[in-house]
Amino acid sequence: MILDIMMPEIDGFSVCKKIREISTVPIIMLTAMDSDFDYAKGLSLGSDDYFTKPFSPMALVMRVKAIFRRIEYEQQKGSQKESVLLHFEDISLDPQEKIVKIGEQVLDLTPNEYQVLQFMIENQERAVSRDELLEAIWGYETDVETRATDDTVRRLRKKLKSSRLGFEAVWGFGFRLKLKEPE
Repeated sequence: MILDIMMPEIDGFSVCKKIREISTVPIIMLTAMDSDFDYAKGLSLGSDDYFTKPFSPMALVMRVKAIFRRIEYEQQKGSQKESVLLHFEDISLDPQEKIVKIGEQVLDLTPNEYQVLQFMIENQERAVSRDELLEAIWGYETDVETRATDDTVRRLRKKLKSSRLGFEAVWGFGFRLKLKEPE
């Protein structure tokens, strides 16, 4: 779904929020609103991408194709292997059901947040670059400038506040999973 923010009667932010209550359909915000606040709000409400006008039609087509590649990859990956629960400390992730729990508490994650967390748990033994996350989750080539990885990790940190799991920034590179220091 491609949504504009400025629409008659209901704005795109409200539409995105309502869609996320019932569906994980991919959403791209395509809008003239280009402030950092609007960008963060769009991604926080669950959009998969945020694209500003004026835009290159080819760039938009490539982003839509990247989302479809990611969906196809996830479907192939899911059909090729049984669901094996993933764990990191007090976090459990069920790839088949797309459920993440801290202990017994179910977390409400957007599709991108879920995929970033899954990718990081699958690669918990090493640091993961921003470029690798962009390609694995969003399907972008490494020359695309975006804050999507940082914004998604920032939101995950907030949602995982009660967990022992933490994201450590690897300066100038990316992120790694770590245990939080006891308070």
